[in-house]
Amino acid sequence: MSLQTLKNQKGFTIVELLIVIVVIGILAAITIVAYNGIQNRAKTTKSQSAASDVQKKAEAYNAINEHYPLTPADFAGDSALSTGNAVSLTEPTDAARATTAHYVPCPASATASTITGAHIHYYDFSGGAFTTAASGGKSLTVGTC
Repeated sequence: MSLQTLKNQKGFTIVELLIVIVVIGILAAITIVAYNGIQNRAKTTKSQSAASDVQKKAEAYNAINEHYPLTPADFAGDSALSTGNAVSLTEPTDAARATTAHYVPCPASATASTITGAHIHYYDFSGGAFTTAASGGKSLTVGTC
């Protein structure tokens, strides 16, 4: 093989291939981070919607029964008030997140006749914590706490 034929051969050098691989890796990393952010916002919206649904059902329950719900059975007892979402009366934990709205009566030792309202918690996946603040800074509470 002559020197002339070696110079005329075409192809990519190892450096060029490594640069392309690094650029593809960087673009993939950016895409994955963006996708996770979009997924977290969607989960937060779903969680917030569940909490808003529970808030509306609690207000409807109060309008009908003249006091706020005290137990999950209060929500499930009337098919018109069934939330369609899981409702927990305990303080929220990391174990139960996205689809569970946490309804916490005020005061905590309330009975059906003394309950004055409730806080409704949902998990904010973007912030990584439970919250009662809805979009626009509106609080997810019912009655007075």
